[in-house]
Amino acid sequence: MPFVGAGDEEVLRCPNCNASLIKVLESRHTTGSVVSRRRQCHSCDHIWGTVEVSLEASAFCYRDRGGKRTDGRRRADFGVKLEVVDKIAAAIKSER
Repeated sequence: MPFVGAGDEEVLRCPNCNASLIKVLESRHTTGSVVSRRRQCHSCDHIWGTVEVSLEASAFCYRDRGGKRTDGRRRADFGVKLEVVDKIAAAIKSER
């Protein structure tokens, strides 16, 4: 099952300098299940926006990659199904 997800060590990073120390300047509930945030990087002071969307549990998928990590936890991928990503992208385009 195709999906898009983040690995265990991935975190939100500045799109300008790739630093991971970021603060939220402002949060707004733009619609019922959408939150818009303005963020600022502590390293380069770059400001950008993110959008967070609430999804049903059925939108997510899990894939066991087998084996174990160095900390003993199982290797796995967790992500969002591609068809859900397409719906989100279409909704964002329609609001522009």
